Formats: sequence, structure tokens, C-alpha cells
Amino acid sequence: MLSDLHGVSGRAMMHALIAGERDPRTLARLAKSGARKKTDQLEEALRGFFTDHHATILKMMLDNSDRIGAQIAALDALIEDAISPFSPDRRPASLRSSA
Repeated sequence: MLSDLHGVSGRAMMHALIAGERDPRTLARLAKSGARKKTDQLEEALRGFFTDHHATILKMMLDNSDRIGAQIAALDALIEDAISPFSPDRRPASLRSSA
């Protein structure tokens, strides 16, 4: 249905579910760009049994995913800082390859 569950459309729908929205048509209308062409299929896929308990678990899962994403970004920044002295443009000209 959605090519990226954690994309803009998927996130919008999950946040609406967490906030208490349960109407499949309303949820499907949150689709953005390319997913808008699939609102009928999304509406059908969004029919089902989703309770406040599910919303609580979904919120916890999204919070964990966001936290891990932030940790990965922080580690990426640390790695960039650690390897920047070894960047080809920062080495003396005599050590740079001519390729």
C-alpha cells in the first residue's frame, strides 16, 4: 500500500490513530503525493480493529524509532568529526593522490 510506512503519509496516519482517529476514510485522506492515488485501497486497508491499547503501543514504537534515529544521527556526526582530519582535501598536498 505505502512504499514507506515511516514516510509523510504513514506518519500522518499513525499519529492520527494515536490521537484517536479511527475512521478509515479520514485516515486515508491523510495520504500525501503519490499515495493519494491509492485512497480507496488505503481506506480498505485501514478498516479493522484498532483500540486505545494499540495506539499506546504504536506511540511507544514510534517514540523508540525516533529516539534511535536521533542516536544514529548523533553517531554519524561524531564519525564525521572523527574522520574529517583524514579527508583528502585536508591532507598536505604532498600526500594527496593525483588520481
